[in-house]
Amino acid sequence: MYLIGPFAITDPEGKPLTPKSQKSQAVLAMLALSLRGSRSRVWLRDKLWSDRPEDQASASLRQALLDIRKCLGDARDILVADKNTVSLRMDRIRLDIDDILTGSHTGKDELAAEHFLEGLDVRDPEFEEWLTLERQVWQRRQDEGLLQHKFEPKLELVREDRPKTALVPLTAINPGRDDRTIQSPSDAAVQSSLAGVGSRQWVVAILPSRIGGQSEHGQVLASEVTGLIAKSLVEGTDIRVTDFSFGGGGWPGSPNIDPAGNEISLATPLGIQLELTLASQTAHIIVSIVRLSDHSLLWKDSCIADRLSLERGETSQLHGLINHLIDEVQGCFLIRAEGGNLARETTMIEAVNSIFRLSRDDLDRAERILLNIAADRPSASVYAWLAFIRTFRVGQRFSAHDSTIVEEAQLYARKALELGGNNSIALALVGHVHSFLFCEYDYAAGLFERAIKLNPAQPLGWDLYAMLHCYAGQPEKAMAMANWVQNLGFYSAHKYYFDTTKCISAALAGDHAAAISAGEEALKMRPDFNSLLRYLAASHAQRGEMDTARRYVERLETVEPNFSIESLQENRYPLLNTGGGKMLIAGLRKAGVKLR
Repeated sequence: MYLIGPFAITDPEGKPLTPKSQKSQAVLAMLALSLRGSRSRVWLRDKLWSDRPEDQASASLRQALLDIRKCLGDARDILVADKNTVSLRMDRIRLDIDDILTGSHTGKDELAAEHFLEGLDVRDPEFEEWLTLERQVWQRRQDEGLLQHKFEPKLELVREDRPKTALVPLTAINPGRDDRTIQSPSDAAVQSSLAGVGSRQWVVAILPSRIGGQSEHGQVLASEVTGLIAKSLVEGTDIRVTDFSFGGGGWPGSPNIDPAGNEISLATPLGIQLELTLASQTAHIIVSIVRLSDHSLLWKDSCIADRLSLERGETSQLHGLINHLIDEVQGCFLIRAEGGNLARETTMIEAVNSIFRLSRDDLDRAERILLNIAADRPSASVYAWLAFIRTFRVGQRFSAHDSTIVEEAQLYARKALELGGNNSIALALVGHVHSFLFCEYDYAAGLFERAIKLNPAQPLGWDLYAMLHCYAGQPEKAMAMANWVQNLGFYSAHKYYFDTTKCISAALAGDHAAAISAGEEALKMRPDFNSLLRYLAASHAQRGEMDTARRYVERLETVEPNFSIESLQENRYPLLNTGGGKMLIAGLRKAGVKLR
């Protein structure tokens, strides 16, 4: 493949295989110059057909791929495409730039002086921006005498000339091709503060269950409940669980002795115990958190469930209690954190809390912690949260066309699925990345369904699945899910996030009273959350409450001074083409949001 001078591709005998269409040539060039010879369909569509509706752009990309395969003939299998990505088998392609870099081309000086991708002009501003940056990379290597270095586009060049503003936060840069080398941003103070600390993992012990009443199913039911508790604890954070519940009966003989007589390490500060009392029709469930060092009770809560439903495996009546327990365990660790802020900087619990605080500094801090953990013990959860952070950066700052952020999200999401296809949190977070950033609703729905099946007690999966239904124009279904999530996450530290989903889904469904109720509740915790301010302004306007609507618009303009109807539309905010989305636009216009 020839990238210096006019684009061309030949077989080993020199027979030309170059497509006539410039956009087909552009597809091949962009794939060859990508980090792994692979790009998402969404990315290619946005670069080559940015001015067309999604269905037309998809059809044009499919036509370009057919054109490429036809021109490649017997070599057509070097192009691999599935529902989400398009790739080249780079092990079967030689690039002329590689000949220059390795010195194997005899006329390398003359060839290097030629124009990079000369004459390639597809007349799309997104492609022209990409091509300009690629040419800058090549020219800079020429000027600085770096042609001997391996050629690869530098991710940071996408933002190289972009001014730093409060509305477009910068993300961390992946310095190389190897996912295992992901590092945190080059902030000297941060690196200094974390030097030698390592990332911390907290440990929880599941203690033997206390079972009362007459039932042969007691131990089985207790095991199912503690299993769901353990699963909910480890997914999405880096808490480790040590299971001592197999001993049955009651407490270990001493505060730090397990049923087999082994000592429980004092590094395991917390224990969880389940008490289950079965009556003829009901089951009384009590869960407790205790400090193992002295058996002191830190927290306790209970619920009464239908016994027959539990015996059929229907645990939904317990999910609210389980989530309350998980939130309390995480809170205990954050309060207990030894070493002050430095210790908190090393836990995934604190990273997740920082993500949901939403500010630019908090997102940067969360990413810093996660990258530090990834270097120590990579997992599906850590990569999924890194991908999820990018949806916040795009959604709050209207940076949908920042290709680097989108590429990073795709990279981290793919890594998360590779490491943990059975982690419900990872599946849900990756599902949100594909639904929000790529509008791949069918694929995302499959991920959400798997996540909910694996752990139906996890509110985040339900919540993000509700948002998918909003994007897909089904706000009534979204609202039903959001109601359930509010029940599951009633005690959550991130309750405002679940209330926000209820606000959005209700507003899109036309239930503006419910939207305002949920939105104002969420606003108590996050008064500057721009998504909330948008929907509250629109809902009040739709109800004719214009003074209140305008006050929310004023608050929104303070938080997001560049906000306008046009900016919302140009950045392809999901759901705008749905009935609910048109209602949102109409409400914002009534409230006085500027058109551009």
